[in-house]
Amino acid sequence: MINESYRPSRKEDHEVFPCTWYAVGWSKEVKREPIKKRLLGRDLVLFRDQNGALQALHAYCPHRGADLSLGRCEGGLLQCAYHAWSFDGQGRCVEIPAHPGRPIPAFADTRSYPVLERIGLIWVYPMARQLLEGEPPPLDLFPVLENRDFTLAPYDAVWQAHLTRVVESVLDVAHVPIVHNKTIGKNSSKDITIDFQAKENTIRIRNGKAYLEYAFPQHWLLKPVKTEGSQFINYVTFTPIEKEVTAIYGLAGRNFARSVPGMSRMFSAYSSKVLKEDQAIVESQHPRPIPDALRMEAHVQADGPQVRFRQRWYQFLTNEEPRIKISDAEA
Repeated sequence: MINESYRPSRKEDHEVFPCTWYAVGWSKEVKREPIKKRLLGRDLVLFRDQNGALQALHAYCPHRGADLSLGRCEGGLLQCAYHAWSFDGQGRCVEIPAHPGRPIPAFADTRSYPVLERIGLIWVYPMARQLLEGEPPPLDLFPVLENRDFTLAPYDAVWQAHLTRVVESVLDVAHVPIVHNKTIGKNSSKDITIDFQAKENTIRIRNGKAYLEYAFPQHWLLKPVKTEGSQFINYVTFTPIEKEVTAIYGLAGRNFARSVPGMSRMFSAYSSKVLKEDQAIVESQHPRPIPDALRMEAHVQADGPQVRFRQRWYQFLTNEEPRIKISDAEA
């Protein structure tokens, strides 16, 4: 039964997101030169230090606001292209050429962010180190993604839609035979019974010979029911770039035909094609984020996983979980 005792929606509900690890790009993107990425309304600059370790800073120099991604890496430091102020991975300004022999003031430092690399992706925790008490929580991934028996083929996309609408699209099994009638839903029946379990932060859906697993707020995995022989998996993670802009990073995995030339490109292309079939529909949905009150849209039994997701999102909005607000990102 749907609980209709939800509090009234607030404007800021659509501007807050869980404060957790989000993917912002692929590890292979960051080589010798810094690059810029956007996350939750903030611009970040990514670069590698002298040991090759990835670092993430606020993208604009505290001196005159120049874009630090226009600078260069020198001796493990990020050097601004305007006045050559240099910063380490913790955001400390360690050199000001026009200020020789004098102490560097604390206001010359900039914000730095926790960053790590796993499964070929760059992950950033969107709370500046200067504001954190201790270390951020660990990044939990589905174990199969780090199973070396699988080859992972990457793909990605950016949709003009709120994170909640994008997540709902991958929990919606009923749309598969309709929207994906030329690809993954080609031989699927429209007459389906949804078999799913929801517990705390996870939703698990049985869909024929596969399971769909969702881990709140940003991980989703398709995996086969069978645990032996040839297996195909598909993983996606969701990143809020702006309030209504969401990046999707995917990995299509297989434990077969691993050395066949061109096979990974084929899996990447096919996964991108399936993703593209959903894009225009999800981008068309109004209101843009999911309605906060479940009674605002019609539901049937097949919508069970989406209803459970909405309940979990509402729980996030109304409790004390770590969060970050887009409009506060550059404060």
